[in-house]
Amino acid sequence: MRTTQKQKTKKAISKTAKLPAINKKAVFGTTAVVAVASIATFSAITRKLQKQVLFPKKAELLPLPEQLATETSLEFDQNFFEFDMYDVITPDGYVLEASILPASQPSRKFIVLVHGITQNLKASLKFYPIFHKLGYNIITYSQRNHGNNADAFTTFGIQEKFDLKTVIDDLYQRFGNDIYVGIHGVSMGAATVLQYVGLSDTHVAFAISDCAYSDALAEFQYRLKVEYPLLRWLPFVQANRLLTKISHKIDLADASPIATISTVQTPILFIHGLSDSYILYDMSQQLYNAKTTGYRDLWLVPDAEHDNCLETDTQGYLHKVSEFLATIY
Repeated sequence: MRTTQKQKTKKAISKTAKLPAINKKAVFGTTAVVAVASIATFSAITRKLQKQVLFPKKAELLPLPEQLATETSLEFDQNFFEFDMYDVITPDGYVLEASILPASQPSRKFIVLVHGITQNLKASLKFYPIFHKLGYNIITYSQRNHGNNADAFTTFGIQEKFDLKTVIDDLYQRFGNDIYVGIHGVSMGAATVLQYVGLSDTHVAFAISDCAYSDALAEFQYRLKVEYPLLRWLPFVQANRLLTKISHKIDLADASPIATISTVQTPILFIHGLSDSYILYDMSQQLYNAKTTGYRDLWLVPDAEHDNCLETDTQGYLHKVSEFLATIY
């Protein structure tokens, strides 16, 4: 039988279109390598982020009187820089460095100032004139893993709230049960303050929260979005949480002031800068809205950035704190 020209063309096309055989082992091997590399990279980034979260760099901060006076328009007595140092030992044996600046006149009123992340007790110096003028003995201390304290890991209020409790309990032991104690915190210090008043056995008359986060994981997710926008869609925050639970037996989901704020009877003044791009003012608004028991007040400061409300409106800060204390005292 003759082969027609049409049949010959079909056979030629068929031979030309035939694909080479796929090497399944090579494809599997390449896929496995890519998967392993991806997992390794994800793990490495997660560990790096965990290190940044749990072991923040310590800042060496010693502001000068002239600098503070210029930034805040407050008067800074040289005595503010000659406070007495002492140690407070927590139930787990950790030693916290602390300081006390006595009131200008004998007073039973005490304020404990709690600094933010990477800072130390010296960061609270800028608030001294306000509370000194109001007749308070001023207590400051460096949070664990900050200042001259021993290396540890930062838990964003989970452990720190119990450290604050120890500092306050120590005050009552030193000066008697009839003292009047308030607490003031900035940033992570404010979140620590709010988590402390969320405990069932608190012993303070009031709390002032300056630019606190309402939930640590939500803040981490926001910072990831801002600082690592290309990674925002990957589950680094949850991976970090899981890794921290395994390695340090700490669940960062517990660092959530808003989880307990609705039951807090302690009077609270919430302060936040409207231009804060590090911790959005929405978080203080959420905390204020969620506090449905006990006295509350909210002051949102125009143009103030993170931890900058005092510098932005010094006289307004003094007036608001004085007004708040006069209302509850």
